Amino acid sequence: MHRSVYRAGLVAAAAAVLALGPAAPGWATTTTTGEVSAHWGDRARVQFTWTDANTIEGGTLTVADLTCDDAPVYAVVTAVAGNGAPIPLATTPRTAGCGKTAETRLVRAGNTAGLGRVTLSICRPAGAASGVGGFGGTSASGQGFRAGDECVSPYTARNPYRETANLGF
Repeated sequence: MHRSVYRAGLVAAAAAVLALGPAAPGWATTTTTGEVSAHWGDRARVQFTWTDANTIEGGTLTVADLTCDDAPVYAVVTAVAGNGAPIPLATTPRTAGCGKTAETRLVRAGNTAGLGRVTLSICRPAGAASGVGGFGGTSASGQGFRAGDECVSPYTARNPYRETANLGF
């Protein structure tokens, strides 16, 4: 009698495993948070969720003007598809003034080629501060950057659902 109860328990457990199957890896999500400080003192923060190798679900982008120099500052978040194409996710409004912040929501992004990485840049208009140069860069690429502005991009998040060998760039 004892053996039959034990066997019945094993059979029931095995049947449950076969019926439920292993958990699908795509069901889990990974929330990523990144924060950067520009060499001139302002800060930006991004938080978003990777849902799989092809999709990012929303999130927030915040920029803080901490330099108290009345020079505007803004932040830009861009995803890079597996084929290398940039996908703009969000740009904060410009903010200026000691301790002022600006926040915006990221758009949902998906790409059949996959999403390889997300970059966070913090920018200020050209000529916002004198004597600063040789660090960062400018972009007129239409990815949320404004032509001639000084931008630094010290933060990159790689998609945790993609293997490094499959990034394609």
